[in-house]
Amino acid sequence: MAEAEETEEQSGGKGKIIIFAVVLLVAIAASVAGTWFFLGGSEEEVVDTEEPVDETPQTALYYNLRPNFVVNFLAGNKPRYLQTELTVMARREEVIDSIISHSPLIRSQIVDHLSNVDFASIQTNEGKELLREELRELIDVQLEAQQGTPGVTEVLITNFVLQ
Repeated sequence: MAEAEETEEQSGGKGKIIIFAVVLLVAIAASVAGTWFFLGGSEEEVVDTEEPVDETPQTALYYNLRPNFVVNFLAGNKPRYLQTELTVMARREEVIDSIISHSPLIRSQIVDHLSNVDFASIQTNEGKELLREELRELIDVQLEAQQGTPGVTEVLITNFVLQ
């Protein structure tokens, strides 16, 4: 009889270990499921196949559109004169190369645009900023139409004379 009690105690000890192990596995599974649920896990795994993007800003490249632009127009009944020097800023070499390649077309578009500018509006700082933005967009449109490479960051007015 003593042997029977001893056998029951040993099997009871193994049963407690098995129950403890099952409870432990259920607790771990619940923890993993809760973490997955609260951290927004989804059924579809997203795989990032893109190359890492270099976050460092690229060096600014400048191209001076020489010679200066000279435009005559009438403001009221008076003949007016505008002379300006423009510099284009970009971050990629291929954009500057495209500007150089299509310089005659770009210069023609700029002269046409400057000829149609209201004399009074370009006398203010806001008018000059608006003109810079319009010229940037004009150059980008031409570059995209010709080679599909827009990318002018800024158009800088480095000389501006109104008479």
